Amino acid sequence: MAKREIIDVRVSRRVLWVGGEAYPLHNIARAAAVRIVPDRAGAVGRFLRNVLLVVLLGIIAGVALDSSPSSPVSELGSLESLGFVAAVLCAAFTVQLLSVLCRRTYYALVVETAGAPFTALTSRDPEVVSRLVHRIMDAIDNPEAEFHVKVENYHLGDKINMVGGERNIGKVGR
Repeated sequence: MAKREIIDVRVSRRVLWVGGEAYPLHNIARAAAVRIVPDRAGAVGRFLRNVLLVVLLGIIAGVALDSSPSSPVSELGSLESLGFVAAVLCAAFTVQLLSVLCRRTYYALVVETAGAPFTALTSRDPEVVSRLVHRIMDAIDNPEAEFHVKVENYHLGDKINMVGGERNIGKVGR
């Protein structure tokens, strides 16, 4: 689940502040709203592949147990154990599928400077991000422009900074 916080987004004295991060407006080459959609089709494909694999392995194991010379009592216990393992695996795959299917679509404000682009914030509301892009671009064109808004920001995962060879922080869990 995404961690949520309220952050300040403002332009003051030709600097864009997103929480504690500062971007001088004259360094911003582009601002964009990007849609972050969970890979639902990929999750369905992985689910079907995994369930098919469990079924095929179950059939192969069942045929192997059927053709092996053993007592009917131990064979029945083996088939029950095999069915239980297959059911547990399918249940785990179903939980994994549902977790992806239930994820929300998020919208990110991406600020691109002369270097690499940075995701400045992530929101559930596409209108908030779109308005911020317009206000930032307006502030770039208008030296007197200033604004201040509070925005719900969602942390969707780890923060990774691996740009170039300097000041890399690597992976930082949030």
